[in-house]
Amino acid sequence: MTDKKLTDGLNDRPRNAPIGQSAEGFPDDSAQPVETDEMMVEATKRKLPDTPREKLLKEVKQQHDASRLGSE
Repeated sequence: MTDKKLTDGLNDRPRNAPIGQSAEGFPDDSAQPVETDEMMVEATKRKLPDTPREKLLKEVKQQHDASRLGSE
């Protein structure tokens, strides 16, 4: 196999060049570390979707209420 480039576009690289963090050595962590506080962590947790169990319980309750009220 040769080191010939695959394309000339935005993603051009030699065929055998590593991608992502699959290469040997230290990763390129040049970004600044994220700073956060407990209030932001809790606010983010509230925004995340429910667990599968909680989601199923909500769906079952909605279906039960709909059948009890006579609407679908």
